[in-house]
Amino acid sequence: MKYTKYLFLVLSFVFVFEIVNSNQAKACTVNDGVVAKASGDGADYVDDGCDEAPALYEVVIYKLYLCTSAPTEATTSSTVVLTPCSQIFNNSSGATASVTQGAEIVLDGTYTRPPAGTYTHGYAYMDNTFGITWAGELSASMTGMTGGTGVFCGTVAGSGTHAQASTHTNSSVCGSSAITAGKFVETLTHFGGVGDAFSSKATADDINGTTADIAGYLVDTNEHRAANAAEVVKLEGLVTFANPVVVTADTSSISMTFNVGEGMHLVNGGSNKLFIGSGPFQAIMSAN
Repeated sequence: MKYTKYLFLVLSFVFVFEIVNSNQAKACTVNDGVVAKASGDGADYVDDGCDEAPALYEVVIYKLYLCTSAPTEATTSSTVVLTPCSQIFNNSSGATASVTQGAEIVLDGTYTRPPAGTYTHGYAYMDNTFGITWAGELSASMTGMTGGTGVFCGTVAGSGTHAQASTHTNSSVCGSSAITAGKFVETLTHFGGVGDAFSSKATADDINGTTADIAGYLVDTNEHRAANAAEVVKLEGLVTFANPVVVTADTSSISMTFNVGEGMHLVNGGSNKLFIGSGPFQAIMSAN
């Protein structure tokens, strides 16, 4: 049997920001490569918040499991129950996945072939930081959070945190000519808007129109649900697959590709300033 080098898991995560809940946002309207800014430009536009594909999306993954039924989610006093699951990937230091739309990836780490079976759910243990790289053209001028005004905008090399009491204000730059994008690294310590009660759980249904469902959990050093933002160190994802993954004795490899078509959130953060943050993504696997 060929050693399983390629990994499959449907991982869909949702991130919620200050202005708009990503669960409610839709894919940005793009006409001839230009992202619609205002309502007259399209149905789903930046002024109301919309999701777009970044040029590059980076996530850090520690553990992946396939499950024959739904795991029991973690609580503030207990870890997730993975009894129906088989671990298929491990890297205690974290493996960075640099993701482009539809590209197959290989994570550095230890792989374990799952037993033959039908897997309906998945679990992932990840870092709560996300790298976003993007530059593009808008249908109307905006101002970058770090400076510049124009129809060309992009991410800035830097980092920031979305927390319960505040969010980052340094993710974008704009100008009158094409922008060279930098990688902005966002740290997530709260699901919800600034000033909302702390939320360690977010759910999303029918991610990217695939019928896959996901629940994301912010966890502490004990892998318990975080009780407050200060405790958050990692992110867990529990997902219901759109289509079960069937592993048989004839399965020789498992491949994984990413759908990051809505992996970045664009919104007018006030005063016509462009806010850029991470959005929902999905990794799609197939057994071969």
